[in-house]
Amino acid sequence: METLQLVGIGLAYVLLGLIVLLLAKLLWDAVTPFQLTSELTEKDNPAVGLSLVGYFLGVIIIFLGAVIGPAPEEMLTTSEIFTMLAVDFGYAVFGIGLLIAGRWTVDKFVLHQFSTVKEIIEDRNVGTGAVECGCSVATALVVAGAVSGESSGAWWMGPVLTVAYFLVGQVTLILFSRFYQWITKYDIHAEIEHDNVAAGTALGLSVVAMGIIVLKALTSDLEGWGETLVWFLLDAGIGFLLVMGLRKITDGLFLPGTTLQHEIAKDQNLNAAWIEGVLAVGIAAIIFFVV
Repeated sequence: METLQLVGIGLAYVLLGLIVLLLAKLLWDAVTPFQLTSELTEKDNPAVGLSLVGYFLGVIIIFLGAVIGPAPEEMLTTSEIFTMLAVDFGYAVFGIGLLIAGRWTVDKFVLHQFSTVKEIIEDRNVGTGAVECGCSVATALVVAGAVSGESSGAWWMGPVLTVAYFLVGQVTLILFSRFYQWITKYDIHAEIEHDNVAAGTALGLSVVAMGIIVLKALTSDLEGWGETLVWFLLDAGIGFLLVMGLRKITDGLFLPGTTLQHEIAKDQNLNAAWIEGVLAVGIAAIIFFVV
């Protein structure tokens, strides 16, 4: 394939990415009960900004999952190029719809003891925004893993499998949030509702780590959806154990003389939350690329 055509297709995908982001913003405005521009610029609401950052990161992740693949080995016709762009655009938009649906999961099942909309809009709760941000990125990783690559069989198998993996990923996210509460001595909902940004940040980053590990199963070279599902569940279990083990390691090696529980719940120490979350994301990334 000639270099000039490769460059042209690359520029077309850059333009397509901008269109996808613009469409994502319009869809956000359509499904949220508040005016985005007003919250961001007039009211300077940091909770909305953080939630939106996670949403846009999720959109970019899904878009990359849809478009990244092996480059064509031969010159493509104009019709083939437009078909390729249209298919990838369709998968990206489909993924954005799933990402928006994932926000409902956060409100009803992850932070289910209060209204996330109220916390973000009325209380400007940055901790809630941090959880929404992390859940959006984690959901996007699962969706991107599902839409990446080529599906064998009928054309409808791709969307069906994407929805199936999305649902399994949402259940995993819900179970992980309950597991996280189980290994945490303080009440996560109460801390976040009382504007503890550290508690929300720690949970949000831990969810991102979980998403990275689950993505590994979806992008592995496996035979059939059944084997993929088995590895999905296995990697999810590894992620659960990873977060629990890292908390012990963090207390002993990175926060000597104190504990994450004390620093986050009592002192509302955002530094401790960053340390916990970044270590979890970092180890998850190592597992993804090395194991």
